[in-house]
Parts: sequence; C-alpha cells; structure tokens
Amino acid sequence: MARYKENKLFFEGKSKSFEAEKIRSAQVSLQFALTSLEKAQTIMFTSANKGEGKTFCISNIAKEYAKLGKKVLLVDLDLHRPRLSQAIAPREQGGLMLGIRDISVLEDQILPLTDENLFFLPTGPLPSNPLEVISSGKLTEVLAKLKEEFDMIFIDTPPVRVLSDGRMIATLCDGVVLVIRNGVTKLNEVEEAKAHIENTGVPIIGGILNGQQYNKKEKNTYAYY
Repeated sequence: MARYKENKLFFEGKSKSFEAEKIRSAQVSLQFALTSLEKAQTIMFTSANKGEGKTFCISNIAKEYAKLGKKVLLVDLDLHRPRLSQAIAPREQGGLMLGIRDISVLEDQILPLTDENLFFLPTGPLPSNPLEVISSGKLTEVLAKLKEEFDMIFIDTPPVRVLSDGRMIATLCDGVVLVIRNGVTKLNEVEEAKAHIENTGVPIIGGILNGQQYNKKEKNTYAYY
C-alpha cells in the first residue's frame, strides 16, 4: 500500500460546494469532449508554464471519473519535478521507472489510493536523461500494458513550453488537456503551447481555466439546489 502524507491535491470540501461543482463541471465537459475521439483512454494534462495548477486539475478530474465506476490510473510522467509523486506517496521507492526497466514488475508499482477505483503510478527514481526514457520504445510498451488494466489513464507531464518531454508524451496519448492559469498565463504563451501540441498531431480536447476568482453572488448561484 502507498504511504501517504496529507496534501492539497485532492479537494476534500463539501460535495455541494461551489468548488466541488466546478470540478464536476470540468469532468463532465471533458467527458463530452471525449465522445469526439475514436479512442479516449489515455489523456495527458499539461500547461504552458509551471505552477499553473495542472497537477491539482488532473488529480481531481481523475477522482471524479473513478466515482463513475471507471477503473482510473493517475500516472506521474514529470521526470523532472514530479509534484504528483511528492504529494501522494513521497517515500515510495518504486514506480514507473522500475516498470520501464523490467515490465514484469510494473503491476507491483501501482498503488491503490483511498478512493475506490482510483490508482496511482509514481515516477520512481528519476533518470539522468528523461527525454531518452520517454523516446524509448519501453514507455510505449508500458502504456500498452496499462491500457489492458485500466479504463482511463490520466498522465501528468511537464509544461510543454518549458520542456520537450510533454510533446513526446503527447504522441503516445489519445488527447491533451491544456491547463491555463487565469491572470498568469500570457496569451502568447497559450498560443505557443497550443502550437507545440498541435505539431504532435494529437488533438487538444479541452482547456481548463484555473484560478479564476468568483464573487459571493456567483458562488451563491451554485447553492440554489
């Protein structure tokens, strides 16, 4: 079992709160967007820059999918700054990298989370050359095996403007979600990130505007029911 520490990645507020409804709304929007894809099993989340909230977004949307009865896997593929791994299971020594080295032990690296149907694959020991690992056929083999076990796979990656890792990972996925930080991400940065993803030939299936501020009146609207 995973050894957890308290973290703020998973929203733990009231199910009828404004914040919970916004998370569900993002999940439903993604669910509708996925109907346009021929395949919709492996979804990558990225951003233009670091610190835009993609790790929070991917964690909670994956959790919402798990609530629907889907067997869901969260994969940390940020082999530079694996915030997901650091937040969920910081003391785990195993993970994705061990599975890449020896696919026979891959299943043992997958950690069940406290929510039913939700699982996590941390990075494991970080490689000296992440791009070399990502570009290898080993990662393709690992993802193929994971697809046999899970209904949905959500992959957290580094920002596509900052590192080329995410662009390579995108080619192994069915679609990409771009997270944008309200008031922080500049328009030209969004356009650059969008261009990087489009160059991979993988569809951008949605964008999430994170960090938008709402006034009390707007929040109270969600309390109607």
